[in-house]
Amino acid sequence: MENRKKIILVPFDFTDVAEIAVNHAAGLAGHQDWTVHLLHIINKDTRALLNVYKVDDELVNKRLQDRVGEYSAKYGVPFTFEAREGSIFTDIAKAAEETKASFIIMGTHGKQGIQHIVGSYAHKVITSTNVPFIVVQKREYREGYNKIVIPLDDSIESRQKLKWAIYIAKQFDAVIHVKALYRSDELYKAKIRAVLNKVVEVFDKNEVKFDAEFVADSASFAKQVIDYTKKVDADLIMIMTNQDSSPIPNFLLNPWDEQIIFNETNVPVMTINPRDINITVVGM
Repeated sequence: MENRKKIILVPFDFTDVAEIAVNHAAGLAGHQDWTVHLLHIINKDTRALLNVYKVDDELVNKRLQDRVGEYSAKYGVPFTFEAREGSIFTDIAKAAEETKASFIIMGTHGKQGIQHIVGSYAHKVITSTNVPFIVVQKREYREGYNKIVIPLDDSIESRQKLKWAIYIAKQFDAVIHVKALYRSDELYKAKIRAVLNKVVEVFDKNEVKFDAEFVADSASFAKQVIDYTKKVDADLIMIMTNQDSSPIPNFLLNPWDEQIIFNETNVPVMTINPRDINITVVGM
């Protein structure tokens, strides 16, 4: 997969949700024979707190080393770690590039996450890198991502998303559940039908198991997606961030994306920034 290595990066701050992220990363690593890399970022606030308690960098590294040993023994997969001073808004992306990580798995407390990321600030972290993010809440890993829900509207006509869906589906022999937003506008109706037909064609040609259905535009699309996720007992929701029309790339979340990421069912959400992957897909 491009020049990426078999590494899953986990931003780690010793919280309960960071432990959940480790649980998911270890599950994936065990399935794929990959390595989990813990990243602890010391920002100005945590540095001030460490100074108050007279905790030096050596002790931080010792705690990380202890966790790495504990997790390696518990999950039976290799772990590495690093601590660096910086900002979660830039240094997660830097670490992902330096390690050539293939995925980032981040824990969050609903709309309050790692080092107090709240609401609209979350996209700054998620979109700071082209490496796919898997955002997890309180739900632990469940033996693979075997049922994957993909919301589809006219803004998500992307080769990258289809490729990623096929890639993940093949790893886990998963079923892809496509939910397409259906509106009364005839032009939109024709457009979304064309998009869905292409998705079905590509999935068929690549022997991916799937089902697809339209959702009438009668309520919140995000709510309908979440309700459907509960109905099929999905393991993962996959969405793609979109580039706006400004000259400077600025990948933003759709209004309903944030509701899906912090969904009440705690289903993990993979967010894909527009980046192609070097895998062969029939029909594309």
